[in-house]
Amino acid sequence: MNYKRANRAFLYMILSTIGLVVVISLWYLSGGSSISILMNNVLSEGVVLIPAVAAVLYSGEKLSTLIPFHKIRISSLFLIVVYVFALFPLVAFVNSVSMLFVENTVSAISQDVLAMPMWSMILAIGIFGPFVEEIVFRGVILQSYQRTGRIIGSIVLSSVLFGMMHMNFNQFAYGAVMGIMLALLVEATGSVLSSFIAHAVFNTVEVVMMFSSRDVMSSASEMASDYLDFFDGTISTIIYHVYLFIIAAIFTVIAVVIMRKIASIEGRLEFINSIPGCKKQGYKLLTLPLAIAIVICVSYMIFTLRI
Repeated sequence: MNYKRANRAFLYMILSTIGLVVVISLWYLSGGSSISILMNNVLSEGVVLIPAVAAVLYSGEKLSTLIPFHKIRISSLFLIVVYVFALFPLVAFVNSVSMLFVENTVSAISQDVLAMPMWSMILAIGIFGPFVEEIVFRGVILQSYQRTGRIIGSIVLSSVLFGMMHMNFNQFAYGAVMGIMLALLVEATGSVLSSFIAHAVFNTVEVVMMFSSRDVMSSASEMASDYLDFFDGTISTIIYHVYLFIIAAIFTVIAVVIMRKIASIEGRLEFINSIPGCKKQGYKLLTLPLAIAIVICVSYMIFTLRI
């Protein structure tokens, strides 16, 4: 599938997502019962997956042809798990910076998550969500973009769109960063299976941590209050974020080293080394449908900030 179809598919994803929000809102206003976070998650992933799959099928190409989903070595699997844990400080830093300006979205829905059985949230958030998102963003979109030969541009743009698909500035920030690291993992292995495993491990760890802290929520609340009091001053806030940045930088370097080791194991280190020198083939990945989708997405995120 070419990049133009991928861009149109993303526009349809954004329109479908907003349409879902409108339908659910009208359902509430008409007196309908509340929709569980489990069902909301399934519906949200569905409006992302369906336009992407439809675009591929309409192009006449098979999903199995477009999306590399082959096996990886056991040693690579172990290193992928280590890679994920090395990325936590980077995500924590980006999340912390974004929280200087916007609300922590995951924290806002934590009570809804904790109201469900942990196993159902692991299936929904830890497995189903990552599977859909990796098929769509590191699969359909990234692979379609890479056919232009613009490897770096493909990695960056597909990751930005991955962040935007979350439809809020908080998750956009660390989602885009995480998207880049997951895309690099796909480049290192040549398989979307690797990014799915990494994404699933990351989300599952977050779900387990959320449930593990359920019995100490009051203590956590007190700690958060103390944190806000301590870092209320501008200088203290700067010092804290500099500290987070240093830790994140160290562990991100470690993650890159791990990624390169995985590439070596999978026989793709030469390709990874060649990425900075990949020649552009004159394609502009940004098209009118994609520009419209980005404007709609950003406008929606700004609008929801004011609600």
